[in-house]
Amino acid sequence: MLDPFTAWTRLMSAAFDLSQAGLKASATITASHEVIVRRTGIMAEAMRSPLTADYTELARMAPEKIEAFSKGGGAMISEWWSMQAAFLSEAQNLGRLMMRGRPPSIAELTELSSRGMSYAVHNTERAARFGGLGLSPVHAAATANARRLKRRGAK
Repeated sequence: MLDPFTAWTRLMSAAFDLSQAGLKASATITASHEVIVRRTGIMAEAMRSPLTADYTELARMAPEKIEAFSKGGGAMISEWWSMQAAFLSEAQNLGRLMMRGRPPSIAELTELSSRGMSYAVHNTERAARFGGLGLSPVHAAATANARRLKRRGAK
């Protein structure tokens, strides 16, 4: 059985995970802005002088986005399916309890309550991490690009 202190601690941890996703989103937006500014300059230079253009950098733009968003989307889909399977498991448990043909005993109601509380807390934790799963690969790519382009611009 999940005691209230543990439940509150886990819910507070989920809130922290959610705030971390917000901070990561903010850092991603900032890094993306820096990358866009630098790459816009690279594209403008390529338009002015195609023979001396930085085709290595230009060639990175689409594949890195496809890779990052594919990884993030794949992680979110995997987690979503897992969450749906957990929901169906809880629904099946409730269905079995309802189909017994008699009112549930006190022990069965206690177990149902305990399962429900555990499921709710666990699902809240998963939901709080859900956005971060999709954002992590995008954040990693954007911040790595910003660092790389900043070093390159400093030379």
